[in-house]
Amino acid sequence: MTRFLYTLSLCLVLFLVTFSVAAQVRVTDKPVPPREQMKIPPKTEDGYVLMPGRWIWHRPAKMYVWLSPVWVEPPKGKIWLPGYWKSVKKGWVWISGKWESKKRFWNRF
Repeated sequence: MTRFLYTLSLCLVLFLVTFSVAAQVRVTDKPVPPREQMKIPPKTEDGYVLMPGRWIWHRPAKMYVWLSPVWVEPPKGKIWLPGYWKSVKKGWVWISGKWESKKRFWNRF
């Protein structure tokens, strides 16, 4: 019984830590990408796709940081779904972009 309670407690702690790390950060004003970092770099190779500029949360600075657009080789059978700002009560949160299966993406429509 003691071992069961220990395992249950450990699982609960891991769940709470995971949930708190994945929590979204709310800002009061939606950030605007810097103009000078909106330029699209030249394409590097055939078959590469443009991953648009995007926001990431920089934990040490406690602020969103803009990453410029970049050409990347897509994972096989995937497409990039860009992130977006979502309006929430008292501010905005950034919903990160992700690689999505082409089949799953097209089955939505």
